[in-house]
Amino acid sequence: MPSKITGDVVDALQHCRLKAYYQLRGEQGTQSGYEKLLIEQRVNQEPRIIEKIQREYGEAEIATNLKLSAASLSKRASLILGGLLEDDRYAVHFDALRKIDGPSALGAYRYEPVLFCAAPRVRALDRQQLATRAVLLAKIQKTLPNGGTVYLGQNSARTSIRFGSSLTRAENILKEAERLQRAEAPPKLLLNDHCRICLFRDRCRDQAIREDNLSLLRGIGENAIKRYARKDILTLTQLAHTFRPRRCGKRADIPLTRRDHALHALAIRDRTIYVLGAPTIPEARVRIYVDMEGDPEVGFIYLIGLVVCEGERVEHYSFWADDEKGEADMFTRFLDTVAQYDAPRLYSYGNYERTAIARMRRQARRKKPVDAILAALTNVLTIIYPHFYFPTYSNGLKETAGCLGCRWTEPDASGTESVVWRKNWEKTGDASWKVKLIQYNLEDCEAL
Repeated sequence: MPSKITGDVVDALQHCRLKAYYQLRGEQGTQSGYEKLLIEQRVNQEPRIIEKIQREYGEAEIATNLKLSAASLSKRASLILGGLLEDDRYAVHFDALRKIDGPSALGAYRYEPVLFCAAPRVRALDRQQLATRAVLLAKIQKTLPNGGTVYLGQNSARTSIRFGSSLTRAENILKEAERLQRAEAPPKLLLNDHCRICLFRDRCRDQAIREDNLSLLRGIGENAIKRYARKDILTLTQLAHTFRPRRCGKRADIPLTRRDHALHALAIRDRTIYVLGAPTIPEARVRIYVDMEGDPEVGFIYLIGLVVCEGERVEHYSFWADDEKGEADMFTRFLDTVAQYDAPRLYSYGNYERTAIARMRRQARRKKPVDAILAALTNVLTIIYPHFYFPTYSNGLKETAGCLGCRWTEPDASGTESVVWRKNWEKTGDASWKVKLIQYNLEDCEAL
């Protein structure tokens, strides 16, 4: 029997209908380390935000833990800390509500939702979460708020946002939640990027492998899967049978840029690595493999790893920054190390490193060494994507290099898990977390 639609269910719908369906029915999963970190950050942030709000408003202006209704909102509290909107369908918690001027069913005033956010900036998910609360609030005051308030980051900075088209999407999310509440069967399984941190990730992946689900292939989106379904192609094995080698013609010398999903499916079916076309890889006597780790919330790089190959000689470097202030010094040490080598070729896996170097260039005193690195940097993934088809479900470094025999010391090593390790180091100062991060970073370089 489905339960009431909670805030967790509504928020889950931003990622996955199946996740929301499971939560409606009280299914239990296993939280990832990253999800635990987000919950911990929010728990730690909430008292600081409440303290700031209490300084902004007088004690008589604040109401606490109200069950939201026309009667409770008619008491005209300037700010409501902790509200619960509950009816036959919903039981959604509000962090807070703020009274503003404007007509509504309540009178010459109305309320807009307030969100507590541990991140330092408003993300699309936060904006949408706030918009769904605004649509629910309109059920009581009969007027849609045009915006909301978010308290952000360590300093609990207050910012106002306007919803715009987010309200339309919020209304559609709530309609979908009500459909799932009435549904007798679960929605179709579709894996996506959220799966890596979802509490149902193992359950869904096992099901997808049993079904030979097309969404296992990370390059295929939902719209492409629907197009294949209209052709009665429902599994990876069926997709593999559709591959047809291209004929060599007048356009054979044009560089490949697209991914052939049918050939990828064939590689998985045959457990074979296929190479399409004639890939070229820039070479040099000195080859430098670079991998960077950063804080996605704050947006700074705290670790740069290098593996330098010059003939038979192989050298390893790790550059570490304790905080944002140390990033510039770390970057300078990176530049100085690369400058020791004559005309090196650098390699990265993905565009993260190029984006980070380009950002740090803006603060660098010496532009020419940075420009030389950017000119010599090759994103290996841009070569793999159109040419190499591994028997793996994604082109991620862990899967691709793992297919070639690479292994990581930590069994759960991943980019998201490294964020957890970094936060643990910041919180405890325990050197073992730093050691683990440096080891993981260099193993990424070795895999590359």
